[in-house]
Amino acid sequence: MKHYSLLRLMALSAVLITSLAFSCQDHHIPDPVTNCDRVNGTLRAVDCEFEFVKAEFSELRNSNGDTLRYGTVTPGGDPTIVLPEVDRGRWIRSYISMFYFLSMEVQVTIRRIAPAPANTTDYVLRQDFTANSNNDEFPTTAIWYLEPDEDLKPVKINIPVGGTYTYHTVYNFVGTAGFSGDDIDYRMTGDYYLLVQNVETSKLLKQAPYNYDLYRDRAEAKLMFRTKIIPGICVFCKQGS
Repeated sequence: MKHYSLLRLMALSAVLITSLAFSCQDHHIPDPVTNCDRVNGTLRAVDCEFEFVKAEFSELRNSNGDTLRYGTVTPGGDPTIVLPEVDRGRWIRSYISMFYFLSMEVQVTIRRIAPAPANTTDYVLRQDFTANSNNDEFPTTAIWYLEPDEDLKPVKINIPVGGTYTYHTVYNFVGTAGFSGDDIDYRMTGDYYLLVQNVETSKLLKQAPYNYDLYRDRAEAKLMFRTKIIPGICVFCKQGS
């Protein structure tokens, strides 16, 4: 019952996103055409507007502001974020069902690499999102389905080409863990994503003649990362028991 209430709370609550826009210029702007591949490797029909600069992952440990910094993911760099389980089972909410809930603070910076289409300033910052080896896309939270664009609250991004935009969000993981020997296996082995979508462009690419089904293909930018959990030590456990 305890974790069911948490599931309902997560499903009904909106993810807090606070944003800051910076108008600084960067003279090393990638090509918005060649920097805009679809999942199948072909070029997208419409140039991409943004690229991810970095995503910094951390965890707020307590109300005093004690922060555990996990690491930073950048395009082309190591996509793995190492998550040390400081206390064994620290993300487990119920040992009966092995239900877990893990939440990470993320500060994300994106850069505009192409002008926005005329009269478009609304964007969706999609997260809590993964894809498997078959390219099926699904959420990492308790909602159990990916919310359509129209159900997500858009943000205004109005910066020039070369300008950067930074926002803060919380990335959530929900699932059922198991055991691997004495260690808890959270089974977080997927590719996870942060996406930026232009509301109008995404709507256009979803329709004929494009018919883009994948959110990653409709995104102006995408950043993939993976997680690696370092199991906490159980001092009372007997190895292999």
